[in-house]
Amino acid sequence: NQVEYESLKTLKPDGDPAFSFDALNGESNPYSVFVRRESHVQFSDEFWGGKDYGTRPQVGELQNALLQAQDSWLKLDGALGDHLVAVAKLKEKGDVLSGQLDTITESDANAVKLDKDLKGLKGAMLALDLTMSLLENRVGDSKDITENLREMFPKVVGTAMDTTFAARASIGIKNFIQDVIVNCTMVILKGSKGAMELKVDNLERETSIADLRLNAKKDVQQMLYEYVNDWRDLTNHQYGIGQLSISHQRNLQKVLDLLAQGDRILLEREIFRKRAATTVQGYRTNDLAFRAFRNESLEQYRTLFDLASRYTYLAAKSYDYETGLLGSTQGQAVISKIVASRALGDLTGDKPQATVSTLGDSGLAGTMAQMQADFSVAKGRLGINNPDRNGTLISLRQELFRILDNPAITSDDTAWRQTLEQHMVSDLMSDPDAAALCRNLRKADGSKVPGIVIPFGSTIAHGKNFFGLPTAGGDHLFSASNFATKIHSVGVMFQGYVGMDPYAELNPGAGNANTNDPNVLSATPYLYLIPAGADKMLAPPLGDTGAERSWMVKDQALPLPYNLGATAFSSNQFFSASGTLSEQPWIQRKHQAFRAVNDAAFFYGLQPAEFGSSRLVGRSVWNTRWKIVIPAYGLLNDEQTGLTRFAASVQDIKLFLRTYSHSGN
Repeated sequence: NQVEYESLKTLKPDGDPAFSFDALNGESNPYSVFVRRESHVQFSDEFWGGKDYGTRPQVGELQNALLQAQDSWLKLDGALGDHLVAVAKLKEKGDVLSGQLDTITESDANAVKLDKDLKGLKGAMLALDLTMSLLENRVGDSKDITENLREMFPKVVGTAMDTTFAARASIGIKNFIQDVIVNCTMVILKGSKGAMELKVDNLERETSIADLRLNAKKDVQQMLYEYVNDWRDLTNHQYGIGQLSISHQRNLQKVLDLLAQGDRILLEREIFRKRAATTVQGYRTNDLAFRAFRNESLEQYRTLFDLASRYTYLAAKSYDYETGLLGSTQGQAVISKIVASRALGDLTGDKPQATVSTLGDSGLAGTMAQMQADFSVAKGRLGINNPDRNGTLISLRQELFRILDNPAITSDDTAWRQTLEQHMVSDLMSDPDAAALCRNLRKADGSKVPGIVIPFGSTIAHGKNFFGLPTAGGDHLFSASNFATKIHSVGVMFQGYVGMDPYAELNPGAGNANTNDPNVLSATPYLYLIPAGADKMLAPPLGDTGAERSWMVKDQALPLPYNLGATAFSSNQFFSASGTLSEQPWIQRKHQAFRAVNDAAFFYGLQPAEFGSSRLVGRSVWNTRWKIVIPAYGLLNDEQTGLTRFAASVQDIKLFLRTYSHSGN
């Protein structure tokens, strides 16, 4: 990391003792030469053209940033060098440890092999000793037998009598037998002694091998301990290198920021001078026009026109959603016309008037008058003013999850319980749709909100049930002969729910809820039903065909004109339209929770409106993604127990939809 002398000798400090320089290799660092000076310095023509730059009372920010970048690079380079040395040492220790393990393994294998060979030799020697002892005893026995046989014959022949030969023979045979027994016993004892000596010898060798292994294990453990400590130190080096690298990157970015800031200042000065020159020129030639366009009345007109344009656009979108008549190219041109319009139009008699001519800009009023005229006919022709009304109770267990509700088959109940458990989540706030669309779902202390989330999609198509599955026996569906089927109110039934508060007017003898049941839950469970997908409908066919259309409905609140209380309706306001209304527009409207029931009679009883929600009124039944959100804190204070009891007791979840449909023909 040195710069050759030839490249530095062109610097001419002119005898200034305060002059010094630091140099780095230009290939590894972009800052090849840094010069620090505290007094007058004259550089050669080869560097900065030989110009006399004079003295500086203070070092600039860019020079300080460059020095900081150099300092951080040197620290990082030193840390990298230390890291490489540590890696090399660790590798060497690893090689030594591996070699030591190989040596111990080989020595242990040799010791085991030698021990096995010694055991074989010792056993063979013991067998030879026993064999020799047996042979010696056989020789002695043979002599004794010979002597005893001699004594069995009389030693006197002829007429003389040897009356003691029989006694001698008996005594000799008895002594022979005793000698045989003694010899056999000696051989056995000698064999036992040899076996015991062999065993003692084996134990001594095994003890020696065990000691060697223990000592080797201690040595390996010590080496391994040192290796692990070095490895941990190496890991700590990596964190230090990372911090130094971040610091160096930050210093480099600071240099770039200062350069960009300087360029921006130069550019701003240039722009300011150009604008000042243009403004001065404009004041000289167009003073009257400039003052007219800055008039306060024109500003107010522009603000109110933007507001009227926005509401006209929203009205056109609502008209399209209700009628479905703007899906064609010509229909989209109507919306584009509203966006491009720059005039209010004819408002004779304070009412929008449609211009006859198609030339020019008819303004916002012309488009509004045309939509109003079309809607006055469309609401009768499309059946909007005389809808068909229905109430439909749909089972999620049978029609969505295809699980039969047969009390005789316990496996069906098990499958349903497992399905509910699979849809349990530890925190409902982790679901983006639930967090965005469910009002006041979060706990006050910010802790997790366990519960159940059941997502599903709906459709209206021939041969498909409400959930888009092939229609089976007992399934519910909506007719595709209506171009739009919309929601008036919704309700949810928890079949088998234990502890539900009975409604006395529908069931006078119901009494109070059974609180002794082990699966009893709260009497008033609440849940959310949120549309998280795209609404779909069929375009009015005005015949026997209709194209499928979809809308991403943004359920947002219209701002109050004055908002006298300065109420902040939402903490998530992402758009600010200054100078329009006192309240910020585009505030997300969330869905409130509503009560569930445990009997379908509540939906058709004397007071059906009490058990349901009208929050989704006007929304299409056909939506690509719905979600049923059941917070556990509405079941029991012990949330996990509440979810367990819910899965154990509820036999089915049924969705009730009170709808109205438009034929569109």
